[in-house]
Amino acid sequence: MDRNQILREIISDKKICEQHKIKDVQTLTTTPPYYNKIVEVMSVIINENDNNLSETQIYRKIKNLHNLA
Repeated sequence: MDRNQILREIISDKKICEQHKIKDVQTLTTTPPYYNKIVEVMSVIINENDNNLSETQIYRKIKNLHNLA
C-alpha cells in the first residue's frame, strides 16, 4: 500500500470527512499543497514514518508546522 492509499483509507471515515469538510477523498495525496490541516498533519505523519523518523522527530516537525505550544 502506498502513502496516498494509506492517507485515503484513514481520511475516508464518514465522521472525519464531515467534521473536516472533505468532499473527495480519492483526490487526496501526501504531497503539497495541502488544502486541509488534517490532511497535512496525516501526510506528514505518513511520509516521515515511511522515511524512518522517530515519533519524537515527527512530533517536533508537526509542532513546528503549526506553531503548537
